[in-house]
Amino acid sequence: MLTDFDVLRAADAMMQQFGEHAELQAAKYADLMLGSSNRAGLLVWARIWRSIAEKRPAQTGLPH
Repeated sequence: MLTDFDVLRAADAMMQQFGEHAELQAAKYADLMLGSSNRAGLLVWARIWRSIAEKRPAQTGLPH
């Protein structure tokens, strides 16, 4: 199992590589793990996905 530091490092790498699409990409990887019945992989990607979501700046203003 990955440490919290490893998850944050992976989230940072995803954000550098995919920019604003990092959260979507992490969700896709989590979905792939779910589709292949890889529970451990799903949990790792879900943690990375959540870390990316928490690191993103909060949306301000009203939705369009």
